[in-house]
Amino acid sequence: MFYAINKPKNISSFNEIKKFANENNILKIGHCGTLDPLASGLLIVATNEHTKLIDYIYSNYKCYKVSVKLHFSSPSYDEGSEVSKLNNNISITKKALLKALRALEKTKTQIPPIFSAKKINGIRAYEYARKNKEINLKSINIDIKWLRLISFNIKNQTFIFKCNVSKGTYIRSLVHDLGLTLKTDAIVTNLYRYSIGNIKIKNFKNKKINNFKKLFNVKLISLNIEDLYNILNKKEIFKNKYCNINTNILFMFKKQIIAYGLIEFGVFRFTKIFYPQLEAIIKKNKGDCNDKI
Repeated sequence: MFYAINKPKNISSFNEIKKFANENNILKIGHCGTLDPLASGLLIVATNEHTKLIDYIYSNYKCYKVSVKLHFSSPSYDEGSEVSKLNNNISITKKALLKALRALEKTKTQIPPIFSAKKINGIRAYEYARKNKEINLKSINIDIKWLRLISFNIKNQTFIFKCNVSKGTYIRSLVHDLGLTLKTDAIVTNLYRYSIGNIKIKNFKNKKINNFKKLFNVKLISLNIEDLYNILNKKEIFKNKYCNINTNILFMFKKQIIAYGLIEFGVFRFTKIFYPQLEAIIKKNKGDCNDKI
């Protein structure tokens, strides 16, 4: 099964899904897209056998709502480490902020925060940071679809924006870079993720995800009992009606996921096969190979 979990602030993603697993008697659990402890919002969770499909969940782009405070700095670019107020007399205008956001929108690379899970020689960057060790983090490629200013308080020099960014983009680094563009600095005071790929949820409670087409961003194909027997016996499946298709596929039997793979011009290729479900369905429908979905 797959779930959308609303992670609260001040808890790690690992501890939140562990708590969810304990509350729901789930034996095995994994998640897609880690959130910092100070961040909140959407985590996509897979349970039991479906944890094998986590890497196939469509999560190339994510949306966030971000609260920012100008003229403050911290090593972690948020309130998770010591915060310092800058002694400058700069007052950022809305016009200057919008111009900086438009420039930031064109950014194609960034350097991750030193307080991040990025690995250097097998060690997380934040472990070096906590020991005050200097390290050089390499820039990474990112893509920003859009940035939108939601509100701006010129007196307090705070603002809120939303963004749609590629997987692996560090919002804290974006905010820090924005501050530097404005000849000051800035920190994240609140970070809320409301979208991963095609799964978009706002002000939500934990709930089951049933829309597999959205979750995986692939074509769904229904199999019949005969197909299942062929999969079990490792026989090639070819269907003329898919001769012009070459794409990734989620193979279903009724509402159950049977396999993940692709179609190559009519031939079904399987990357992951869920044999327990497959065998249980065959056992239940034994002797009825002509039963079509």
